[in-house]
Amino acid sequence: MVIETQKVGILSYQIKVNQPDGEILESATAENPRTMLFGTGRVLPSFENRLIGLKSGDSFDFVIEADEAFGPFREELLMDVPKAAFVVNGELKADTLQLGKTVPMMDSDGNPFEGRILAIDGETVKMDFNHPLAGKELHTSGQVINVREATYEELNPAPSGCGCGTPNDSCCGGNGHDHAHHHDDESCGVCGNPPELQGQGIGSCQCG
Repeated sequence: MVIETQKVGILSYQIKVNQPDGEILESATAENPRTMLFGTGRVLPSFENRLIGLKSGDSFDFVIEADEAFGPFREELLMDVPKAAFVVNGELKADTLQLGKTVPMMDSDGNPFEGRILAIDGETVKMDFNHPLAGKELHTSGQVINVREATYEELNPAPSGCGCGTPNDSCCGGNGHDHAHHHDDESCGVCGNPPELQGQGIGSCQCG
């Protein structure tokens, strides 16, 4: 059996950032492999497409360019946000205003997105609304351990908090992995890149 739409691939692999010996972003070992359902939109397409057609025992080694992963780094997504955006129920969420913290927010149309705090200056907070992996290549290598049919439960999962369909989603989808990167409170990668923010009003901080 080969990997194809609505089949489950059981994989061991490593994903490294920007170079073959770079930081390990994700890993799954043969002893604790990753189980991935293909063809349902839960796996990064550029990752999934390179595995379609492989069978048990096949190895893989490829690079996903930034444009196929989480897009280029965009300077226009570095924005100054008024502190008023962090007021919840009349209270400024001071514990949220920490350098490097990723904050869930909402624009004036009710669309959710996330930004990372870069600087705090008076009544203004400088934020980066790029995906944490924007502009980065993903070097991936590994092996297909097994391929099997998907179960009914896998094809019809209960909704998860991020809306991707499975809990603990990673940058390439699936669950039960060793997520080794350092982006605290990062949204799940398979949900896609942040929306176009230029020209949109920023509503409020959505952190509880």
